[in-house]
Amino acid sequence: MSGPAHLPPVEERPEIAGTQTLGRAMQILRTVAARGDEGATFETLQASTELSRATLYRLLAGLRQQGMLRQPSGRGAWFLGYELLSLGAQAGNDSGLRELARPALLQLAAEFGDSFFLLVPDGYFALCLEMQDGERPVRCFSQAVGGRILMGVGQASIALLAAMKREQREHILQHNAPRLKREYHLELSRIRRRIHQAARQGHAVSAGGIGLEGYTGVAVAITTQAGESPGALSCATATSSMTCHYRKSLIKALQQHAINIGTRTGHLRRLE
Repeated sequence: MSGPAHLPPVEERPEIAGTQTLGRAMQILRTVAARGDEGATFETLQASTELSRATLYRLLAGLRQQGMLRQPSGRGAWFLGYELLSLGAQAGNDSGLRELARPALLQLAAEFGDSFFLLVPDGYFALCLEMQDGERPVRCFSQAVGGRILMGVGQASIALLAAMKREQREHILQHNAPRLKREYHLELSRIRRRIHQAARQGHAVSAGGIGLEGYTGVAVAITTQAGESPGALSCATATSSMTCHYRKSLIKALQQHAINIGTRTGHLRRLE
């Protein structure tokens, strides 16, 4: 049934059109980001977004004008623009968590030689906010800064889930359950056991699903003096390196840095 006579069709109203345009622009950016250093051609973008050529041309031109996309040769593949670097540098740093964690990640990577990450809860995902490679880098499931991991996959998300209130944790797990089973072959019963273990021991180990044979991980939640858990410190390392002594040293170091960051994060918030 049509709407009131004094209003244009829903799809033609400015507020609806604006929302659709924003959604399409974000779809383009995500497609380009997924292509990495190969970039995304016009044909790839059209196939992914199913937009008309005219609409896609218009959106690409607008995104390039705003610095969100670039086309180095003036033709061919599209890449993410440098303006996103500027915006990304500020993202997730309202509490100073990223700046506080960076020295800790550097120290951990230098001491142990593995890859260390700062991950934060982002809805139904854990988002990699910062990372630092040691002499034995491991490019895990988060891939890089800005990468997202489905909550329930990997040690960092287990640590974050263990630190949440039960209602919030269960809501996330129930929402993610179909994907966890379909894409990662993870049952909720297994994930819940890992969460319970993490809460009891003060650190988390991977529940599986990471897709990296021969590698394992450990993570510790960061907790502020107010009892909030804004993030987790995580390590990815070769399974062969995880001796009993190494494991104990690694967990102790992660926990100490997490305590320091949590204490200082709360202090920064009180100053704001």
